[in-house]
Amino acid sequence: METRIPAGRLPSARQDDATGVALLTGRSPSRASLRSHHMSTDQDDRATGADRSRPRLQPTEPLLMLKAILHAPVLDPQGERLGRIVDCVCRFSDTGYPRIKGLVIDIGGRNLFVPIDIITELKPGEAKLQGQLLDQRPFERREGEVLLAEDVLGRRMIDVAKGRLIVAENLALAKVGDAWRLAGVDAGRPGLFNGLFNRVRAGNEPRAALVDWADIEPFVGHVPTARLLMPIQRLKRLHPAQIADLVEHASHEEGEEILEAVQPDAELTADVFEELDPEHQREFLRDRSDQEAAAVLDDMELDDAADLLVDLPHERRAGVIAALPADRQAKLRRLLEYNPEVAGGMMSLDVITVPESANATTAIERVRTASDDVPPALLGDIFVIAGDGTLRGSIGASDLLRAGAGQTAGELPGLVKARVRADADLSDVALLMSDYNLTAAPVVDENDHLVGAISVDDVVELLIPDDWRRRQESEA
Repeated sequence: METRIPAGRLPSARQDDATGVALLTGRSPSRASLRSHHMSTDQDDRATGADRSRPRLQPTEPLLMLKAILHAPVLDPQGERLGRIVDCVCRFSDTGYPRIKGLVIDIGGRNLFVPIDIITELKPGEAKLQGQLLDQRPFERREGEVLLAEDVLGRRMIDVAKGRLIVAENLALAKVGDAWRLAGVDAGRPGLFNGLFNRVRAGNEPRAALVDWADIEPFVGHVPTARLLMPIQRLKRLHPAQIADLVEHASHEEGEEILEAVQPDAELTADVFEELDPEHQREFLRDRSDQEAAAVLDDMELDDAADLLVDLPHERRAGVIAALPADRQAKLRRLLEYNPEVAGGMMSLDVITVPESANATTAIERVRTASDDVPPALLGDIFVIAGDGTLRGSIGASDLLRAGAGQTAGELPGLVKARVRADADLSDVALLMSDYNLTAAPVVDENDHLVGAISVDDVVELLIPDDWRRRQESEA
């Protein structure tokens, strides 16, 4: 039978003073013990931050799985049952292992908060309290608090080490010194836990090996009091294509949370959007204003931005273009004149050119000082222009580095004279690049003037069959 705490005045929120507490034993509390019932946000941040220099936890006791204590009895110092465990309270921080602040326990049908420092024993199937006071006011979340069972257990999160979404089938708690911390996630899949947390009590084993919390990024948008943005630091460990894959396989809300996390880095945001499939690009631009959409397109590579503009509803296209800088508008309008399935619609307008009379040293300097608008995939190719303005050919940066200082670009033996017309289709472009081993194909107009270039990565992307992508999505 549960020992009931006498009813008293029940304020609407917990406070760190002696108001509204009930006595479990005959001992009077000290002010220090009352203050420790619930650490302030600043104190908790400092406590968590103290562990940020540690690459991994060093548990002082075997791991404790969350499901092994949920609904377990809570005992008083005499071993009498007081209630049962409902949840664990902690705060998430940008880095480190979140510290468990306390338990939510059900006593007589009322949820109360129990600070972790008055729990003398926490083990599978049981928790025991020391002789202290227990705040009898109903539990209410404070800003920043996360409930592990309600907010995390059974939900998806990001395993940053492997760039994948996992489900938290269970959570591992570790005792480190005097503090309990969130240590890892049981994702229900086989694997290694880096050999760090291998001491697990019998009857307390995870279904599979654990994922270290240092490699986890949880979604927090659904937590009503968290007011946390997913930090960008861990996501930056991933390639933009990996982040895009996470967005595509997440729910819309989870995808938005990921995109909001990378938003402070405009270049990374643009890179992620470039990697998204057209359906998801449209989905996430649909909820953004014209100005927000223009900000994304402004940092994307020009040909990718043009493709995305074509996919936008016609009534939105003009507004988004108008929100772009004038020079960007002009370039995009030029690309939009071409069908996206011909060379003119695939090309980038920003390339590196030199006159045929330029020597190798000058040409190399042109590469070094190239505008940021030139896509990285086109930095390895230099296009040589004849005196009459027509294209002489293209030369690789490696050929320039091996050339003599006095040799001019127009007379280098590595000069390739291949080119495609702006109205050429994908098969023509692919065959030309294959025949001449090109990493970039120059695109010319009817007068043989250079108008842009197509990089090999864009051609490969267009050549990938749809069923390959469907297979990749199925495996993910």
